[in-house]
Amino acid sequence: MIKPIFIDFETFSSEDIKAGGAYRYTMSFDFEILLVGYAVGDSDVVIVDVANDRNGWQKFISLMEDAQYTIVSHNAQFERLCLKAYGIDIPADRFLCTASLALYAGFPESLKMLSAALDLKEGKKGTGLALIKFFSIPQQSKKDGVYRNYMKDYPEKAEEFKDYLRYDVLSEREAYHRLEYCMFPESEREVYALDQYINDTGIKVDVGLATNAENLNNDFCEGLKNHIKDLYNISSLRSTKQLQDFCFARSGITFDSFRKADIDGIIAACNDSQVTEVLEARKVINKTSNAKYTAMLNCVCPDGRVHGLYRYYGAGRTGRFAGRLVQMQNLPRNYIHELDSCREDAKNVDLATFELFWGDAPGMLSQIIRTAFIADEGKIFVVADYSAIEARVLAGLAREEWRLDAFRNGKDIYVVSASRTFSLPEEQCGKGTHYRQQGKVTELALGYGGWVGAMETMDYEKSIDPARYKDIILRWREASPRIVEFWEVLEGKAKLCIRNKARVDVIQYGVWVCRFEWFEENSSLAILLPSGRRLFYPECKIKTKSINGRERSVITYMGTDLTGKWSELDTYGGKLTENLTQAVSRDILVYGMQTIRDRYPGVDIVGHIHDETVNEVPVDDFGEPVVTLKEICQAMASTPAWAEPFGIPLNAEGFISNYYKKD
Repeated sequence: MIKPIFIDFETFSSEDIKAGGAYRYTMSFDFEILLVGYAVGDSDVVIVDVANDRNGWQKFISLMEDAQYTIVSHNAQFERLCLKAYGIDIPADRFLCTASLALYAGFPESLKMLSAALDLKEGKKGTGLALIKFFSIPQQSKKDGVYRNYMKDYPEKAEEFKDYLRYDVLSEREAYHRLEYCMFPESEREVYALDQYINDTGIKVDVGLATNAENLNNDFCEGLKNHIKDLYNISSLRSTKQLQDFCFARSGITFDSFRKADIDGIIAACNDSQVTEVLEARKVINKTSNAKYTAMLNCVCPDGRVHGLYRYYGAGRTGRFAGRLVQMQNLPRNYIHELDSCREDAKNVDLATFELFWGDAPGMLSQIIRTAFIADEGKIFVVADYSAIEARVLAGLAREEWRLDAFRNGKDIYVVSASRTFSLPEEQCGKGTHYRQQGKVTELALGYGGWVGAMETMDYEKSIDPARYKDIILRWREASPRIVEFWEVLEGKAKLCIRNKARVDVIQYGVWVCRFEWFEENSSLAILLPSGRRLFYPECKIKTKSINGRERSVITYMGTDLTGKWSELDTYGGKLTENLTQAVSRDILVYGMQTIRDRYPGVDIVGHIHDETVNEVPVDDFGEPVVTLKEICQAMASTPAWAEPFGIPLNAEGFISNYYKKD
């Protein structure tokens, strides 16, 4: 049984935690814990003024070091790093993060939004932000320059600060008790510890490359802005008003928005070379990828590494990890053949020289962003990536045997899918044929119940006549009957569970796949996964809605929508299939990373991007990794015992490099 001690801190640091992250924040020379709030179990909250209550601080530290307690905190990584900065290094597996628990339960992670969603009695006081700005960050004025407000000088505000902290502890305790019904299984506590180890290890940055690349990009953008200003008297390419006036003067058309998604349409509508030049310049100026150089430099720590890039349980519905700070999950791809030369020039030359050799500076700089992450001296990156993990998992869960056979026999799934869809020999659907390209589109678009819209989204190369989308979809579904059946089974079983408020097992052709469960707490539907963890859908109901003019029975639940609001969402068979498949794929990735750690303790996992791991491996006297690519890939492709009944033929491939890239 968990013996919880609930904690929360108020701190000071001159580092910007949003830009630099918690690691850089707590490593700052002036980092300080101002206040500690804690409550042992259901006892009263104790507030410790660290600078003025040494006895209280020592008592708190004794409690922290007592292994009988589980340390509960909201965003527990922060409190752990704060303690570490004071020389108190407590293992990550002793912490329980209520923000992660909220995501696990299907709720928002922010304490403010969680308090509202759960309608917590204690709530969260709204005065905190002003007090944090007052005591926790440096102040600045024309008269005094940079200075700091101390609590001893503002006793009334200090008492308000303590009261705010008290309510935060009460809020996280109430949230913990409200979410106890969906407590993590022990296996997930181990995954959290793995996530913290990866974040603690961090990944080294080529600071020279990042710095010069940032300067090259800034120089290019400054020159482009001056060019546009000189030609068209537009002082800011980010000014909607100036762009509106310019486009109206050239075309007689008024545009409300100049967002990235709107630009190409505006260029087409105006059909004017000057408008094209200006808006293409805006696209370059607003290019977000090159801003990642700045993000790297903002969060690189004194050890030359970036820490804290990953958020455990960042995707609340499936449990996939999310990115932080540099956002490793959406780094641009590289297509440059002479990658070594390009990154060396980006590191050492000025803009004119770089453009002379490489042409499009922003585009080339974007392509080498990945390469700014480098292996430490005496080590090398061994990067391993699962091959079509979601397609393999979906085939295993649905028992689509021809797909499993294709993977077992090492065949190209796009070729085999095209062959089945279009009733053609595989030789006619090989690489370079339009049939394979169509097979690729259908595989990416249709596995989770996608229709014409999904085809449009995935048909990047516009290789298919849109008039044929519907026919191809129906052909694909006919060729994949067990996957289509799986969508229907999951939706039917979910509805049965909701109606009867009772457990319902999903068994697909003799293999147990998952179980739908009902929790009265927060009226939650849950999917018990083969790994033992659950996916939760709070405030779950069945409603009748009109969809495309037809009355349909729809599963609804409360969740965070695309705008970040707590809203009612719909789900259906295809979406449940997607959630289940991605969740199982995530659990396989976790098992792969755990296997790498167990087999090769000298290897550090320094990153994981989607279904790929970046492993920092020591090299021998000949510069070769002491653990081979084959060994890392075999560890990645290990099948956990719980997944063996599905017969998923896992496969991982990769490369070896001194820096990170997309091979």
